[in-house]
Amino acid sequence: MAAAEHANAVVLEDHRGNRAVFAEPDSPVTRAVSDFVAAQLAKRYGLDRASLLIYGRAGLQPAQPEALVTAITAALGTLEPAGVRYDGATISIATPDGRCIAALPSGGCAGGARVRPPIRGAFQMVETEHGLQIRGEPREAYPVQATALGKEVVILGLGGDARYPATKGIVVVPFANDTVAPPASAVVSAAVRRVLARVGR
Repeated sequence: MAAAEHANAVVLEDHRGNRAVFAEPDSPVTRAVSDFVAAQLAKRYGLDRASLLIYGRAGLQPAQPEALVTAITAALGTLEPAGVRYDGATISIATPDGRCIAALPSGGCAGGARVRPPIRGAFQMVETEHGLQIRGEPREAYPVQATALGKEVVILGLGGDARYPATKGIVVVPFANDTVAPPASAVVSAAVRRVLARVGR
């Protein structure tokens, strides 16, 4: 785990070198910020977009993408042994001596069953059906992401305030805060099923 001014980041790496990066700034995360950070990390470290989940808090701080890149870079350079546990609601990451590093969703570490490798990720941007459109007008698109930690739990990242039915072994984390929740759409539902299938769910 590492922190920069206005941002925290945690990097998990399994024995095969697969990584999952979780970053949280103290400002809202826009798709532009998320895309910028993803591009920087792909260029510098070869990180795949599916390995990066940035989720923000509603706050008054302006977006600071460089702070996110700094925090993630520091976390990549300070990997240490850690244990991951899942209690059915919270994923807890702690050092071997029990010091809480992070929890998803945000909050305190809890107990639960040990989560074992491997790490698998999948990401997809989804464009829903739309009617006539003005040339040059951006199409609405919704990010859908899944990060599996072993067989025990999957983190499902959905844009905006998207909701997903409570399902055993899936923790939903909203990201790209400027993205409205995707409409109830067969296209979005199919994308969720696809990313879950790609990580073995």
